[in-house]
Amino acid sequence: MVRRKSRRSARPRKTRAGRSRISRGGGSSKLEPPPFRPTISLSHKFRYVNGTMFGTYGITRKNVLNLLLTATSAVTTVRQVSAIRLKSVEVWASPVALGSAPTAISIEWLGENAPSTVISDTSMGVRPAHIRATPPPSSSNRWWSMSGFSETDVLFNLTLPVNSVIDITVDMRMVEQENPVAGDIPAGAALGQVYGDYLDGIASGGLTPVGYTVIP
Repeated sequence: MVRRKSRRSARPRKTRAGRSRISRGGGSSKLEPPPFRPTISLSHKFRYVNGTMFGTYGITRKNVLNLLLTATSAVTTVRQVSAIRLKSVEVWASPVALGSAPTAISIEWLGENAPSTVISDTSMGVRPAHIRATPPPSSSNRWWSMSGFSETDVLFNLTLPVNSVIDITVDMRMVEQENPVAGDIPAGAALGQVYGDYLDGIASGGLTPVGYTVIP
């Protein structure tokens, strides 16, 4: 009587060592270096304080491109950031319990496809006024701001009282293989010093950076 071999016994058995050899052989592509992007890209949150007065401050593409500057002389600076994109804007204002009258704060997006979109809040009792807003979908407020392109465009208006705190979160590309671009004009800067510019620009000088040497 002839006995049939089972299908299981007819298949060659893989040893553990064999599997290990196959695994090592399949990883040969790891010997090649992966693609590399030399441009420094990062996200960062900048903070500002309104140290002057209640008012409305228009923030332009030029303002956000000038957030970080390096002095090249006492009266000249260059930008450290070549492209920047807004992710969110957040604002706090003092509560009534601290002795201030009820105050309203607002962010108004003014870019293309953002028809005067306003977000606002008012302080009450012990609660500070607080708003957080992201650029409207499909609006130009979400576009990258780059040196030389539409720098005078007003991205948003901030209406806020004195001592308000403003956070803006951005994506940034640092300058790499590009010609230096002049920033705001200081008075009496120290050569080589990195400065934080006012969010509303040195000419207005209302929204002061926190944690950076302020441009003089």
